[in-house]
Amino acid sequence: MLGRIFNGSGKPIDKGPPVLAEDYLDITGQPINPWSRIYPEEMIQTGISAIDVMNSIARGQKIPIFSAAGLPHNEIAAQIVRQGGLVKLPEREHHEETNFAIVFAAMGVNMETARFFKQDFEENGSMENVCLFLNLANDPT
Repeated sequence: MLGRIFNGSGKPIDKGPPVLAEDYLDITGQPINPWSRIYPEEMIQTGISAIDVMNSIARGQKIPIFSAAGLPHNEIAAQIVRQGGLVKLPEREHHEETNFAIVFAAMGVNMETARFFKQDFEENGSMENVCLFLNLANDPT
């Protein structure tokens, strides 16, 4: 799924082959007890000092970006994808490199914004590590 573009329903919109599931799992169940979860030790470095210092992000964490009209929220989101990576800790430098991927979802955006994200990720080479979900404002819910 990396390097692919999907709509809000998970259907490919990049003219690539359909994604075939290897297995279907039941998604219903009990909520996860936060106390029993594994403590996050891998941190994401965004390259934006205000986020890295004041609002550190752990691997696997969702990063919602809410903003008002006219502010550079699209550019900030694209910059996080472009520069994002795992923080290399001294005690883990000799371990094998782990894969790092970003699931990027833009919901209710206009065509210009969707085109901006797609073009930015493709131009800077980050698309190969991104699974991109684009739900346009005129798409059904």
